[in-house]
Amino acid sequence: MTAPHEQPIAVPATVASHRIHDGWLTLRADTLRYAGGRERTAEVLEHPGGVTIVAFDREDRLLLVRQYRHPAARPLLELPAGTLDSDEPPEVCAARELQEEAGYRPGRLERLGGFFLAPGYCTEYQHIFLASDLTESRLQGDEEAIELVPTPLEDALRMMVTGEIEDAKTLAALLLYLRRRESLPKS
Repeated sequence: MTAPHEQPIAVPATVASHRIHDGWLTLRADTLRYAGGRERTAEVLEHPGGVTIVAFDREDRLLLVRQYRHPAARPLLELPAGTLDSDEPPEVCAARELQEEAGYRPGRLERLGGFFLAPGYCTEYQHIFLASDLTESRLQGDEEAIELVPTPLEDALRMMVTGEIEDAKTLAALLLYLRRRESLPKS
């Protein structure tokens, strides 16, 4: 969003693009030309996008999962999340991932927002949902071993501050959830 007093940023032209790798993720190199004539190469990791789900069980505990993340070389504590299948609506993906990772089917999904995870080099966009009216219902997926870790929200917020939760999508999704919770009418 541009403030009235700001000049719009000039968008460079893409003058060439070639794929370096095609697979589940695609890596491409784009040649960008800026208004002044300067050119540079930008490597871009293409990702189909994903979802992150904020959900609470019957005891009002936040549903977190612990799973091994190879790039981090250790298990991380996260909200349930997953990657969109080709042409899959984000709501469908969110319902499927919550069932596969946490064992619950949402009766209702509310979009809390969304964001790019690493826009400096990756196209991945995360759609954030609040799931409610949960029913136990496990779907079998091809996920690696995932441990369900129901956690009181206050403990999860403390773990955000202490660094026990290091996953960016979880941190951002919980901030979106807290903003929504604060905007609810007080009873």
